Amino acid sequence: PSTSHFRVLERRGGHSYCEVRIETGRTHQIRVHAQHIGHPVAGDDKYGDPAVNKRLREQAGLKRLFLHAASLEFALDGGKVPYVLNAPLAEDLAAALDRLA
Repeated sequence: PSTSHFRVLERRGGHSYCEVRIETGRTHQIRVHAQHIGHPVAGDDKYGDPAVNKRLREQAGLKRLFLHAASLEFALDGGKVPYVLNAPLAEDLAAALDRLA
């Protein structure tokens, strides 16, 4: 089975900004698990709430799925060479967060 760990980092405008750590890597895993616990990813047209997504487009300018890979960790060569890739939050997502404050 697939496993995801959610941690709320902040709450803004009735929404939660979360860190999610996954133990597996299944297609749509975070999106499905978030929807299953009653908190779909903002902007998710497949698993989310259409009314909430519409409001986020209008109020926060959110034009896409609010999902960002801040850090990816993996190993090559049988686990001998670890890699960690980090990326800052995209400007459009940061702006949407600011508008929710």
